[in-house]
Amino acid sequence: MKNINVTNCTSYSNGVNSPLEYLNITTPAEFKVVMELLCHYDEEKKSSTISRTGIARDTAMSVSNVERALKTLADKDIIRIHNNYADNGRQVENSYEVAFLSYDMDEGKLHEAELALKFKS
Repeated sequence: MKNINVTNCTSYSNGVNSPLEYLNITTPAEFKVVMELLCHYDEEKKSSTISRTGIARDTAMSVSNVERALKTLADKDIIRIHNNYADNGRQVENSYEVAFLSYDMDEGKLHEAELALKFKS
């Protein structure tokens, strides 16, 4: 796994206005997958390209847990999954757009989105 400069990740999950709370990242598996995608993030492509088995290996999770977390994160629009294919039609590693990096962080819109999430549940 690549080194990532993260300031005490646990502090983010405890604050009232924490990014994790806004993003609705609710399980340790989701958190691990997002952190792994950020470790492989390519600024030019605006996405992360890594296999599900690679994510599983780097996060010490099973592939089925990784797949479940990816699906949940995609359903929450935290990530967007793009299927990639080789010239011969064979599927290769997916790329994952880390959608929340492009969110508009306007405070009013954040509050509206937070209210929408609360009423949606």
